[in-house]
Amino acid sequence: MQDQLVVDAATHEGRRSRTWSGFVAPVLAVYLLSRLVVFGALLDAYGGHWTITKFAGIWDGRYYLRVAEHGYPTTLTQKPPLAAFFPLYPLLVRAAAPILGGNWALAGIAVSLLTGAAACVAVGALARERAGDETGVRAGWLMAVAPGAAFLSPAYAEGLAITLCAVALIMLDRRRWLVAGVIGALATATSPLALPFVAAAAWSAWRSRQAQAWKAPALASLGFVSYCLYLWAHMGTPFGWFDAERAGWAGHHVDLLAPVSWFAKSPEITLVELFCAVIAGAGLWAMHRARVPGTWWVFTLAFLASIVFDGGLWLTPRLLLSAFPLVPAAAIAVRSERFRALTAVSAVVMLLVLVAYTQKTTGFVYQP
Repeated sequence: MQDQLVVDAATHEGRRSRTWSGFVAPVLAVYLLSRLVVFGALLDAYGGHWTITKFAGIWDGRYYLRVAEHGYPTTLTQKPPLAAFFPLYPLLVRAAAPILGGNWALAGIAVSLLTGAAACVAVGALARERAGDETGVRAGWLMAVAPGAAFLSPAYAEGLAITLCAVALIMLDRRRWLVAGVIGALATATSPLALPFVAAAAWSAWRSRQAQAWKAPALASLGFVSYCLYLWAHMGTPFGWFDAERAGWAGHHVDLLAPVSWFAKSPEITLVELFCAVIAGAGLWAMHRARVPGTWWVFTLAFLASIVFDGGLWLTPRLLLSAFPLVPAAAIAVRSERFRALTAVSAVVMLLVLVAYTQKTTGFVYQP
């Protein structure tokens, strides 16, 4: 008997053909509600010192805004080196700023809010492709209140990168190689967290046994390659991003024993890593249970490996957010009544994470 988690082709096409409004509207409603909660929590945290500029530039947001306003410096002397921040998101902020009266912070907030909404819809669409509108809506809701979802609001590139990667994965699964490659190139010009998509595209091309399928990984890599070439012309080295990572965040290197090292020497980070590892493990179980496409597996495993086995990184709620295939997998695998409880718990955890970061709770979290 066929597993009920997997829909047949006819049902799949029928569900996907329903109007988008019935799918998008509920996702956006919960996303907007979650943003009000996030803004309210930040207003409570910062009180009279809260400003739109302070919120947009919270944590690494100030560096994205600096790149948007002033561009990249020609050297790595500035700390942290701004070459570590990929260009597509700052370019969108630069394009939006004149429309919003030249207010860079407001432009950053606007771009992030819009791309955050798009990310929730795109991740929901991944689930919708597999299991219909209702499951897609649930996935969009969970994305809006994921533990790291607060980072869909300040001047961060996460919303844009997740949107592009999720849409590109849909195009891969539809075997629209050229479109997947072009969207993938935009993703890899947005964030290094999107680079696992190239691996997913290569796996999909190999599985398809079609020569034209290799357009997808070849094109997808061009976003990152183009940025390296730009840095070569601008800074004098094609390795400007790698140098910036090493200069600004010491310790970046492949280390298969990195998880052990963190547990041994950094107990305040250990709690965060353990929490996120449990979530990731549960998500991987959901992917297995939901029988998701191989492209989801390759993207997620490559992404998690790039974080877990990096000597200078650790799993944080923000980074775990970019392992987004875990979300539609949970929406498919978890039954409706249990999924409502999962969504409620996730919303509470999102608030706790936000409070911990804004209050800089000593011994529990590190800067995101």
